Amino acid sequence: MDTANISQCPEVTVKCFLLSKFQSAIAQQGKLKEIPLNRSKDSARVVYVSAIALKLAKTWQQTPQTIAAKLAETLEPLCCPDFAVKVAGAGIIELELTDAGLAFWLQRLAQTNLPVSESRILSPVVSADRLFPIQYSHARCCSLLRMAHRDRIIAIAQPDVATAPQIWSLASPNPIPWIDEGDRLRLVHPAERRLISQLLTVLDNLYPTFDVKNREQPVNYFKLANSLSEAFQIFYSQCRIWGEVKIDHPKLAQARLGLILATQSLLRFILEEFLNAIAPLEL
Repeated sequence: MDTANISQCPEVTVKCFLLSKFQSAIAQQGKLKEIPLNRSKDSARVVYVSAIALKLAKTWQQTPQTIAAKLAETLEPLCCPDFAVKVAGAGIIELELTDAGLAFWLQRLAQTNLPVSESRILSPVVSADRLFPIQYSHARCCSLLRMAHRDRIIAIAQPDVATAPQIWSLASPNPIPWIDEGDRLRLVHPAERRLISQLLTVLDNLYPTFDVKNREQPVNYFKLANSLSEAFQIFYSQCRIWGEVKIDHPKLAQARLGLILATQSLLRFILEEFLNAIAPLEL
């Protein structure tokens, strides 16, 4: 994985990336104001579904199946190797994040600051007792990362709480070993997959924040952060890092810490930038 190019990727979210590829695919026919694109509810996989062929059928005067096949053929090289593209029944286009694609976006989320829009809209004030579970999850993420640094599972460039930057940079491993020797994602436990799915769901739901032109509905930042906090707590209770995992499967331990780093980064971003709350490094 070429980490040097991750920070240069212009699209902030997975959804934003795919929408740009769809626009490129239909460029010869003119741009569409709105492209239908949604995540499937399968938390074990990350699949995006588009009924754009149905929307274009009347204008292009072709069957949805024909349009979908043409678009899929154009999209495939644009999305490779991050997505597997196929046409399902009724002209529906499905794009599934590959293990390489998941590794790319997880690495990007774990080690790249998200941009802050000048026109961002803050959430209504949320009471301290409702915010506490989210703040606790953030502090727990920080605590686990510092413990892993002390135990030399990972090396954080600036681990000191007093001088820690907004997002901790890993001196090693870099990149995080998301992928195993068989080019498969190491993270296959249901709780890991649920947390990955929630990370990408939260990121995609922030899409209107990064693209003001598409901001049609207000974003419920508290709900997003709370859902991510709950997914993290389930992951933390079911997926070990120390003990035999650290000894026998150190790269799995590092990949799980990568998930914690990505969670910490996203929770901090929402707490500080949208909920106008402190993201504590320790409690």
